[in-house]
Amino acid sequence: MRYSMLVYITKMGRTLIEAARYLHDALPQDGMRAEILENGGQMLAQMQDILQQSREGLHSDAPLVRLRRIGALWESGSGDTEEMLRQWIETLPQEISYQMRAVFFAELGEKWDAMESVYEYMKDDPRFDPVIVRTPVGRVVHRDGKQEQEIIYRDFLTPMGISSFGYDEYDIEKDCPELAFISQPYESCTPEQFWPENIAKHTRLVYLPYYLPDILHEGSTQALCQLPVYKYAWKAVCASEKQLAFYCKHSVHQGANALLAGSPKLDRIFALKEQGIALPDGWKTIRGKTVILWNSWYDINQSSLRYADALMSWFEEHREYCLLWRPHPMTDTVTKLYYPEQYSSYQLMQQRMEHMPNAVIDEETSYEAAFFYSDAQISDYSSLLPQYLPMDKPALWIKSGNWKFTGKELIESSWMEKADSLENIFLFLDNIQQGKDTRAILRRQIRNRDLALADGRSGQRVCEAVWELMHKEDQIIQLI
Repeated sequence: MRYSMLVYITKMGRTLIEAARYLHDALPQDGMRAEILENGGQMLAQMQDILQQSREGLHSDAPLVRLRRIGALWESGSGDTEEMLRQWIETLPQEISYQMRAVFFAELGEKWDAMESVYEYMKDDPRFDPVIVRTPVGRVVHRDGKQEQEIIYRDFLTPMGISSFGYDEYDIEKDCPELAFISQPYESCTPEQFWPENIAKHTRLVYLPYYLPDILHEGSTQALCQLPVYKYAWKAVCASEKQLAFYCKHSVHQGANALLAGSPKLDRIFALKEQGIALPDGWKTIRGKTVILWNSWYDINQSSLRYADALMSWFEEHREYCLLWRPHPMTDTVTKLYYPEQYSSYQLMQQRMEHMPNAVIDEETSYEAAFFYSDAQISDYSSLLPQYLPMDKPALWIKSGNWKFTGKELIESSWMEKADSLENIFLFLDNIQQGKDTRAILRRQIRNRDLALADGRSGQRVCEAVWELMHKEDQIIQLI
């Protein structure tokens, strides 16, 4: 049985309790008695039909037997009907197997980690019935009176052995899931049918942020608290106490829909440190070298991509190092649409990297291999920076672009080095070569304080919390 049907039956039962109470107090000549008795009989018959249809989920025939007794009491007008109904409602959840259907709307494979541990926990828990729907993501630009667009829509799940539906194969109105999960908060990047407002019309929406917030900039209040997703989400997952406090202060619901569970996307990193990951095909060149993960943002004008030639030249001169370049997954799309005159330059960067004997372009869907096999990371302001903190490795933030930071931080940034010039970048690389890790102790202190919930169990906490909260809101009594 679906959880929603259990809720439906329970609500009908409560309505009947109120009706029984009314009949008990009503005068014999009350003109409503006959109508209430008839309607109540129809409701009891409907409840009986639903249970019959879900008979395979019943642990025994007891609920059906007691419901028939309640039906007889109802017809006789017995005063015991109210109490019998109350007891029946209270015991039903323990006498029937039922599941919550949860749909995960997934788009870029690079963001799957935001949902993965929640899905995996539900998949292995008989209380849940999860499905995944792949959705497209893209960008649109208007130029010279024409509309140009780049859409990314890939089946990244099948190679991982995970089944899923295409977005055109799934109808949320027909499926009627009890829960829906999204990690994409930006409506401009996704079809209208998958906007938070439209999903929330049909089910409870849970937002699992695809990135881990750390340094607050002038747009953080809107990005972390005031986008439409925060208005329509039944629950918005917060990664830390600091984020929760910020969300409660600035969100439209004053944090009433917040769920403090830690970031599920860090669960895989926690497991990665313990279990490792196979070396991807084509990465043999990194063996025996000091591997530097270079994570570049997609804005070719403002990101560290402007240092690309100098960086590659440095690595060409230092063959004991390996440059592991992981461009932002939207770089190709954004450059084509917004900076078409620079697209050939971006292609030349890629070609040069491909011919370097000590360089690898990371084309893996997941960043896990890059995290595991790198010895340090240099990065633009990016979600991959705070996610690297649990790996307990040195990191350098290449300060670039027009970001205006507030000075407030959800994850204190002093755990990483900072650079605003090539000289500072090269100094960081020299320190790595010399084995200097001056921020190791501070890094661990900040990780333990600001990411206290990064323990590999955030996905589990989300699942347990939504199960409990839904039962509480729907007044479904569950005996433990």
